[in-house]
Amino acid sequence: MNLTFSILKQLRQILGVIASLTLFCMLVLTVIDVVGRYFFNSPFPGGVELVEIMLAIVVFSAFSLITWSEEHICVDLLDDWFPVSLTNLRQAFINLCSAFALGLIAWKVWGLGERSLSYGETTDVLEIPIGYVMYFVSFIGWISMVIALALAFQYLFSKAPVSNSTQESDS
Repeated sequence: MNLTFSILKQLRQILGVIASLTLFCMLVLTVIDVVGRYFFNSPFPGGVELVEIMLAIVVFSAFSLITWSEEHICVDLLDDWFPVSLTNLRQAFINLCSAFALGLIAWKVWGLGERSLSYGETTDVLEIPIGYVMYFVSFIGWISMVIALALAFQYLFSKAPVSNSTQESDS
């Protein structure tokens, strides 16, 4: 299990770097596009398409990071009704349900990527194949599923309650 978390921590760092660099490139491209559009009457060709693709990369790269730290939006209506002794069991169940949903979504998006490539769908200006972006989104979904499964097993097999602060101190 430690090897799994070690690999996931390295993957987490890689995805963090990908998200950060892509966000920075988005910023630079937007500045170039705006300056070109307003001062030289010549916007960056395909700038909007590139920003859209980079936005997908940033959002879905960060999605795995959110899964890792369990910072999804949640409603804690039942927390007061659950005994503290069952907290790990509850969290394991929630992570198993999340893993199932993430795997299902990743599987469906992978199929959409295959279909998109078989149809030859591309962006309008730069003609970038859209299917590859969908493959990336699906791959990140699979990674998020593995992270949710690893968290579920951590909750199931740890003797003490696991919290976000414990995970963060390990990183």
